[in-house]
Formats: sequence, C-alpha cells, structure tokens
Amino acid sequence: MRRALLVASFASLLALLGVFVINPPAQATNFITDGNFGAANCNGTGAGYTLGLVGSDVPGWFIPSTDGVYPWCLQNGNGFGAGPAPAGATQWFVIGEVGADGGSGPFPYTIQQTMTGLVPGDTYNLSFDIASEQGCCSTAGVSFLSGSSTGPQNFNAPSSVDWSAWGAETENFVATSSTVTLQFQDEIAGENGFGDDVGLTNVSVTGTGAVSPVPEPSSALLVSPVLFGLGLMRRRRKATT
Repeated sequence: MRRALLVASFASLLALLGVFVINPPAQATNFITDGNFGAANCNGTGAGYTLGLVGSDVPGWFIPSTDGVYPWCLQNGNGFGAGPAPAGATQWFVIGEVGADGGSGPFPYTIQQTMTGLVPGDTYNLSFDIASEQGCCSTAGVSFLSGSSTGPQNFNAPSSVDWSAWGAETENFVATSSTVTLQFQDEIAGENGFGDDVGLTNVSVTGTGAVSPVPEPSSALLVSPVLFGLGLMRRRRKATT
C-alpha cells in the first residue's frame, strides 16, 4: 500500500514538472517599439538635443507635423541642463511648443505608434512617464486612432522645472482589432508665454493577463500527494533506523 502511494506521488510530481516544462509561465510582452526613445537621434542639433523631428525620425513612431523646431527630443547631459529622464530612460520626447496657439505652428503636436499582434476583446495596460517644462502643468492627451473603442483621456504632469520631475501614468484599454494606433498629443497651448511643453518617455503596452500566472488549483492538488509521499517516506526511514 505504501509503495503504491509513493509510486503515485512521484508520478504526480513528474506530471507537475511536465506542466511547467511544456507550458512555462507566460512572460509579459511589450507591444511598443522603443518606448523610452533610446533609438532616436537626440544629439543632432546641439549638445544633447535634436529639433524639428518629423515623420519617421523616431524609430517605431510617426510624427505627423513639425514647424522646424517642434517636436524635439533631449538626452541626459544636454546643453540646457534639463532633465534627467526618469529611471528606465536616458532620453525623452518633447511634444509641444511654447506659445503655440494655432497660428504660429501646427498645434497641437502629436506622436503616434501602430502596434500589431494584439487580441481583439483583450484588455491591455498602457503606462508612460510625463513631465512639465515649466511650472504646472503640461497635459498629455492619449487617444486611440484605430483598433480600440476606448475614449481619449488627458493626463497632467507634475509641477517641474525643465522636465526634472516626472509622473508615472497608466490606463487600460480594450483592443477591437489586432492592430491598434496609439497617439499622444500636447493639450496646452502655452497661452501665458510659459513653457508648457510636455515631455514623454517610458511608454509601454502590455496585456493585463500577460504575467506569470498563479498556479492553478489543479497544480496544488498535484503537489499535495507529492508532499504527503515524501513525508511518509521520511517516517519510514526513521522507523527502519
């Protein structure tokens, strides 16, 4: 009887190991390309910055319009003494323009990325860091141009001087297509002459279920007889001794 129980226990252990070997825990997938703008050339105009980004100047992203100065990007150690970027990034993207009011440039400025491989009906989590250039508060508008019915939402950056204080933001959205286009937009026109340019970095999109799962109850049931069998084996050895 005891021998049969031990055999069954070890068979359960092998089955449990097989589950994890054949179906290892799922890893979170980031659907955003270069969310911290590390591949962008942010050292092309002056010391640690590049002005007038447009089109596909930032790998993985698309910038619809520019006025020759905005949008732009900076890196840590720039000629303005601005920043630094938050943990996880050494560069950041600046969406807006000081004083833009619709007449001095193509305000509002935007940056977009089209993601692929999403599952329609699944919920995904968007996270990103934003900062204000001067005072409080630059505002980043988040919207989905296609592939999701989730409505637009505005996020206010914390009070800051030259993008030195960053705020982490997050939002869930539901995919209605395998391809989703995400857009960030500068929502403040800088009407008072202050720098309302919003800084952006550390953009990430992951599936809310794409994390290492908690073992299923069936797995726990497999473990129980194994532990019992090992305990019985130990008691048997003591009795023999």
